[in-house]
Amino acid sequence: MNPADRLADALGGELGAAVRENAGSIAELRLRSGRPARMALLGGDELCLAPVEPTELRRILNRLMENSLYAWEEELKEGYFTAAGGLRVGVCGKMNAARGGVESLSSIASVCIRVPREMRGCAEELARRTLADGPTSVLILSTPGRGKTTLLRDFVRIASARGYNVAVADERREIGACLEGVPQMDLGERTDVMDGCPKVLSVPMLVRACAPQILAVDEIGSTGDARVLREAMRCGVAVAATAHAENLEAAARRRQIGFLIREGIFDWCAILGPGVGKIREIRPLKGGGEGKVKQC
Repeated sequence: MNPADRLADALGGELGAAVRENAGSIAELRLRSGRPARMALLGGDELCLAPVEPTELRRILNRLMENSLYAWEEELKEGYFTAAGGLRVGVCGKMNAARGGVESLSSIASVCIRVPREMRGCAEELARRTLADGPTSVLILSTPGRGKTTLLRDFVRIASARGYNVAVADERREIGACLEGVPQMDLGERTDVMDGCPKVLSVPMLVRACAPQILAVDEIGSTGDARVLREAMRCGVAVAATAHAENLEAAARRRQIGFLIREGIFDWCAILGPGVGKIREIRPLKGGGEGKVKQC
């Protein structure tokens, strides 16, 4: 079952019908208690739908959580959870904070549901240039909602189809949309996925256990992320990663991404926009992107 159908089943009624009607173009659905639902479509259009009553919002959340709030408790502390099919559900409401962090989320008043999708072929040009003479490392940049994960997903599929062993550290469960550990998205026959595990833990395990030629990760964010990616590269693994930034210059100003760029981790940089999954520029970085990673 594809992500849009899963969402439609959880919503039911008129909202579910609207999702099915726009299954091929829905990008995001926002539900706010007592206010109209809003559906964002690929290309920038937006539909205004019927208001969502508080009881209906709770029912929808229960179905997305498979009637087990406890199972998602830790993820909710981060302000989101990932439902079956790779649906990314951001949540807002009453947060209970203490000791410098969030202890619990006692009520949810609004949600933002991002619908993952496959755009087969969107990474063909990127793969053609970066895999021409063997695996090289790629940094994919864009502002939110431009399709970084969609492009990365297709890149993984293509690399696998070309005979490379690929490992995916899918911390947020968005790349493979795994169900019981099995990817629901097509990541190729030579791809191994570590689902729902922090990158600082999963990357070293994948490098040791799966001996990948290419390691794919989404949303580089922390110093720990940067450190384990550098170590993977030193062990002969090419890295394909995404990060939030409008361009390479903005990325270089971010502490963690700038560190990796200065360390020479990435051979290429792909910048997306303005369309979803559309590449605006593929730029070779230091070394021209022509050298293969060295084996340690």
